[in-house]
Amino acid sequence: MKKVKNPLLKRIPRELLGDWKKYLVVSLFLILTIGFVSGMYVANESMMTAAGKGVSKYRLEDGHFELLHQADEEMFSFAAVSVQVYENFYRNEEEDNDNDGVSDGTVRVYAKTEEVNQACLMEGNFPEKEDEIAIDQMHADNAGIKTGDTITVGGQSFQVVGLIAYVNYSTLHEKNTDLIFDALKFDVAMVTESGFDCLNQSIHYAYAWKYGKEPNDEKEEKKLSDDFLEELFTQTIAHNNQMEDYIPRYANAAINFATDDMGSDEAMGGVLLDILIVIIAFIFAVTISNTIAKESKTIGTLRALGYSRGELVLHYLSMPVIVTLIAAGMGNILGYSVFKNVVVSMYYNSYSLPTYQTIWNPDAFFKTTLIPVMLMFIVNLAVIIRMMQHTPLQFLRHDLKKMKNKKAMRLPGWKFFNRFRLRIIFQNIPNYIILFAGIFFIMVMLAMAVGMPDTLKFYKENAADMMFAKYQYVLKSYKDEAGNVCGTKNEDAEKFSMHALQKKSDALEEEVSVYGISDGSRYVGISGLKSLKEKEVYISEPFRDKYGLEVGDMISLEEKYEDRQYEFKVVGIYDKCQSIAVFMPLQNYHTVFDLEEGEFNGYMSDSEITDIGEENIATVITKRDITKMCDQLEHSMGAYMEYFKVLCVLLAAVLIYLLTKIIIEKNENAISMVKILGYENREIAKLYLLSTTMVLLITEVVTVFLGSLVMDAAWRVIMFSYSGWFTFAIEPIGYVKMFVFVLIGYLLVMVFDFRRIKRIPMDEALKNVE
Repeated sequence: MKKVKNPLLKRIPRELLGDWKKYLVVSLFLILTIGFVSGMYVANESMMTAAGKGVSKYRLEDGHFELLHQADEEMFSFAAVSVQVYENFYRNEEEDNDNDGVSDGTVRVYAKTEEVNQACLMEGNFPEKEDEIAIDQMHADNAGIKTGDTITVGGQSFQVVGLIAYVNYSTLHEKNTDLIFDALKFDVAMVTESGFDCLNQSIHYAYAWKYGKEPNDEKEEKKLSDDFLEELFTQTIAHNNQMEDYIPRYANAAINFATDDMGSDEAMGGVLLDILIVIIAFIFAVTISNTIAKESKTIGTLRALGYSRGELVLHYLSMPVIVTLIAAGMGNILGYSVFKNVVVSMYYNSYSLPTYQTIWNPDAFFKTTLIPVMLMFIVNLAVIIRMMQHTPLQFLRHDLKKMKNKKAMRLPGWKFFNRFRLRIIFQNIPNYIILFAGIFFIMVMLAMAVGMPDTLKFYKENAADMMFAKYQYVLKSYKDEAGNVCGTKNEDAEKFSMHALQKKSDALEEEVSVYGISDGSRYVGISGLKSLKEKEVYISEPFRDKYGLEVGDMISLEEKYEDRQYEFKVVGIYDKCQSIAVFMPLQNYHTVFDLEEGEFNGYMSDSEITDIGEENIATVITKRDITKMCDQLEHSMGAYMEYFKVLCVLLAAVLIYLLTKIIIEKNENAISMVKILGYENREIAKLYLLSTTMVLLITEVVTVFLGSLVMDAAWRVIMFSYSGWFTFAIEPIGYVKMFVFVLIGYLLVMVFDFRRIKRIPMDEALKNVE
């Protein structure tokens, strides 16, 4: 006997076609969201695999250090640690991209080597002649430089013959303590040995090392690094040299920032996808609840004919699961084909990564297909099972309320229209709760999209107020090679001293700049600084804000390369500084750090100092050093923030569209009845749409501030894992923008809602008369 096909299956395609607009909107939204997140997973896995292979392929260092003077041959004879040390010298030169005589930034030039820290050739060739140069591909893209162009480096003309990605510069961090890389004003480049010798700036005696045996994990790597540092420091003192820098691989931002950031992007993308899926799942659940209520007589009849509760649960559960499964499948196809390339281009716009090959990522399939389907299944299953608890008789009688009110809720003695609107609000509280949750989520994203540009704008505009002076010169030593004090005739110049210590926490080892300030300083205006006791200090406002310090607190700081601690008491806060810094009188500075009387290591000046030789200057800090982070973030994320705002508007429109559609469909019978009573479409729209408008406006006002608070808290958590600090700032007009963006989405939906109300026929009420 031939098995009879389940008639419930025929209803599935009919329901899809009958409400195709809703399912199309939901499907498109899911496809695009899942597609982008899937593309992110695939791109991340592929590029991180390529970066992992590059460690051995391009002989990535296990760390590097810099000495004040070139080391002699005997210095690198180590007894306790098995390491191989390689010269990795460089010069920091001025780069002029358009040969107009004006510097466009700094380029760190290395001589071509095969021993350590090799580069991946992205385009063109490696340099072979003295006047040839290969530069970082990301910087070249940002600066508009192409192979074949001529640029000026250190006053010398070079032809760009190749674009490269150094294995130890996946991000262009000029200093390891920089909060963000700088691919606009900083570059790394490769020249030949003869090309390196013809440059003018002083050589930085940097050395890279590799362990004889690779450590098994980061814990072992840290122990090896600590042991090597101890022995290296001893050798440095024994050979009358001085360590300028020491950075093991695990602490090198230029190596780790890109992969760490891609990992956090992947985690954040997964969280956002799951949140959106849950919101869509609840919208589906509310829709199905209304459908079950609308088809209660049909369900009662089917139950009376012998259909089990489980069969009906599976039937109503099939629609959201099928839609999600199809959307996930199409999203993954787009993820591997289209969105993967979008994400890859985003990463290449920010990071200097080697070439990659696309790798199948089963984790992406699990997180973007199985998890969304499971979330949709669980949420809707819970709601449908709850709805199906009624008996067949209750379904036939349309008696689906769990709690029966003996009398209607008493409303205030307002006008009829106002009481009608209030009744609509009470009837749709579950829908409005989902609306609140969805708008809140959108406002958090908008707070980032609006607040990020506002924050960068604030710091760029106030950069001059956060600097001690227009120029801050840090010397290699306060005496030159001849033993003479590095003096200057510049009348603006003022001596200071600076030393880098560390504040250790669970999150990171934060570098803290300790300043010794001259008495009566005109650049660091701290009243009463001269009267401070030896262990009393002022701290910068960012230092106070980041670590929650107050006047009277004790802070503990440590030397980078020695086992030595310092305890200081905070007696004041200095707010004209953007770095994590400590301030004390210069005479106290000498006592704390055991320095000679009159010793210093820098000048502050509002005019350029020209009578100190370049060979005696370690670095010059200008306004560019304050604003470069903002410039880079603006370049990397500025355009994406604009796209993000549009995405939030569309997301708000989709969410509101689906929920208002449910509200109108739920009240079709009532709308048809008031049409029979003579009300016009415009009056009916005022009754139903104005209620939602009131709820939306109140929701927006509340969530604008809640979203900003959540984003501010999230920002603090994110920033705490990086060196440096700057607070999240939204301008007053930014809150208005957030409000207006969601309102724009709602106004778009109102047009469709009004058309939907117009299409409801007057005979709808007569069809459903009991």
